[in-house]
Amino acid sequence: MNREKAVETMMNSVNVLIILMIVLLYVATGTTVGDDAVAALSKDTTVYRGTAEGSVALECAVSWDAAALPEMLEVLEAAGVHATFFVSGQWAKDNAQLLERIAESGHEIGTMGYYPTFDGDVSTVVSDVELSQSVIETITGISAEYYYSGLRSAETSRRAAEEAGLKHVACTTDLLSGRGDAVDIASRALEHIFDGSILLIQPTAAAVRALPTILSEIASRGYRVTTVGNVLQ
Repeated sequence: MNREKAVETMMNSVNVLIILMIVLLYVATGTTVGDDAVAALSKDTTVYRGTAEGSVALECAVSWDAAALPEMLEVLEAAGVHATFFVSGQWAKDNAQLLERIAESGHEIGTMGYYPTFDGDVSTVVSDVELSQSVIETITGISAEYYYSGLRSAETSRRAAEEAGLKHVACTTDLLSGRGDAVDIASRALEHIFDGSILLIQPTAAAVRALPTILSEIASRGYRVTTVGNVLQ
């Protein structure tokens, strides 16, 4: 738990330092910084970490290279673990049966938007996200509550999520599932295990091979692997 406190203190210090540097820049250039501007700088509703003690969230981004997804579902089922799957609307439309399987297995479903590789202004992203929500709900009957924006602009995505009535979720640690082998991916995961951690994984073959090790090691440290929604409660 000492490591957890150290990480939390470091993250808070970095945030304060960034805000201070921006304010100093305004002062140096003779620009007035109003209360609203300072509040906007310090307010970021994007979720990077949950608050639940003794729990770690596993979120899976499903938009490309999802050939190993059936195997991932089997590993999770064998371990009795439920995760959060952020799916793109385009993938959902093309893989309706697999999405139904995810839902029927009790996993949480969020959205990545319909075309997550395309960016735009807030209104464009809102329309894209709402289209994906419609597709997901038509297939599963589930109304997605969480939005993972992937490589899109974080600030635009945050504002779009607020307008669409969704919670914008990022992650604590990206396991970089497309880089390295199973040992590399497991190592990245196990370096950042603490209360409320949100681990981002993708359904690659290497990630699926790493998953049993990740799940068993997290359990051995006394943590429960669960959904994003559960670590936010």
